[in-house]
This record gives sequence, structure tokens and C-alpha cells, in this order.
Amino acid sequence: MSDPAPLFLVGAGGFGREVAALVEALNRQAPTWDLRGFVDDDSSLHETAVMGRPVRGGLDWLAHHQPAPHVALTIGDGTARRSMADRLASLNLQPVPLVHPTVSVHRTVTLGPGTILCRGAAPTVDVQIGAHVVLDQHCTVGHDAVLDAFVSLRPGVRLSGAVHLKQGVTVGTGAVVLPGVTVGTGTTVGAGAVVTDDLPPGCTAVGVPARPQ
Repeated sequence: MSDPAPLFLVGAGGFGREVAALVEALNRQAPTWDLRGFVDDDSSLHETAVMGRPVRGGLDWLAHHQPAPHVALTIGDGTARRSMADRLASLNLQPVPLVHPTVSVHRTVTLGPGTILCRGAAPTVDVQIGAHVVLDQHCTVGHDAVLDAFVSLRPGVRLSGAVHLKQGVTVGTGAVVLPGVTVGTGTTVGAGAVVTDDLPPGCTAVGVPARPQ
């Protein structure tokens, strides 16, 4: 059996702690990752410990780490995640995908690079999930759905079949998107909303049914 691969989490906030727990769950099944700590540009966190793991420094520290380690991008906000993904790419670092052991990924589901699927997430069949997408705890994604890059689903989201979430969409906790709906680039769907019709790009939609504000 090969030794666990070294891994740093980029982002030491609340979502970073959740992903650290995800890595621990994976390692309980089989020693996969040697979680060596966090990297975060918030200098107040440097030389502290989060979840018992050291915060080594900012991205500059990671840039000088040799050999280049595996990284996971653990930033919950999609816009900030995209910015950090661009910076990592400039260092020739591609975040690894992480899937909680409670998640079943069917062979017809496509996972983009850097995707994170948290406890209880449930993509069904023929689902396309783009780069750096986050499915938080207990989200469901129906058949033939398409989630473009940097989409963020908060806990308990329910996406029906053939939904299309364009790049950078955020869907709030417990929201529902009905079959065949398209949500435009960068739009935020509020917590508990029910999306019954297509939404334009760049808006915030709330309510039942959800309407742009």
C-alpha cells in the first residue's frame, strides 16, 4: 500500500474545518491523505492551529514549498474560490477533488477538478459537475442537471432534474429548484426559496416562488 499523499487545505475558515473532518473520514476508511495543515492569507491565523492542524502561512508560503504538495480549495464563497483557483493555477497547482465516504457517485456523474462533495450529498445520474463546485451537506441533484464551475450549494438544497446552474451560482440553505430551470451566471438564490422559473444572471432571488430583488 502506498503512503498517504501530503495535502494542504487552502482556507482555514469554517468550511475548511468541515473539509478537514471530511479528510479524517476518508482516512478512517483507508489512509489516503497526510493532512499537513492549512494555508490562509489571513496573517492573524499564521502559526496558530485549526482542528489541531497548523496554519502554515499564506499562499506565498505554499509557493515556496518543495516539492509541490496536493491542495484542496476550502473556501465556501464561490467568488473568492474562483480568485484563489486562478492564483493556484499560476503556481501550477490543481486542487484535488474530495468526496465524503457517505456519497455515492454513479458512473454517469462527471466531477470537475477541485470539486468537494460533503456528507450526504446525492447526485443521481447523468449529472455534470464542473470545476471547483461545492455540494454542502445533504444536497440532492436530480438527473441530467448541469452545474457549471464555481457553483455553491448550501446544506439541504434540492435540485430537480435537468436544472442548469451557470457559473458562480450560489443556492442558499434549503432552497429548491424545480425541473428544467436555468439560473444565470453569478446569481444567488436565497435560503428557503423555491425557484419555479428561469432566473437572469447577476441577481439575488428570494421567496416562494423566487423572484429577483
